[in-house]
Amino acid sequence: MNPRELKNHLYEQVARIGRAVSSPKRLELLEILAQGEKSVDVLAREAAIDIKLASAHLRVLKGAHLVQVRQDGKSRIDRISGADVAPMWRRCGWRCAAWPKRMWPICRW
Repeated sequence: MNPRELKNHLYEQVARIGRAVSSPKRLELLEILAQGEKSVDVLAREAAIDIKLASAHLRVLKGAHLVQVRQDGKSRIDRISGADVAPMWRRCGWRCAAWPKRMWPICRW
């Protein structure tokens, strides 16, 4: 891969991550998964959304390589894809918490 192709690939991945974390519900799912592995039905219940919607959000997160799935018998268990994903989420959350109080309404935590 030449340097131009490498840069293009990098920018495409960063854009995928940006799109994946642009949804408040996907951010909430990441927060829940940062606490440990969960099945889609548990994620849906904890995020107060329909299972189909949770699955759609998880597909986007998987497409950005933020979430992985593993088989556990007949069940599929979702988890954060790497050790760097949870700290990324925490940094974003803390940055929002450090904003002036007048900005807090836009932080949905």
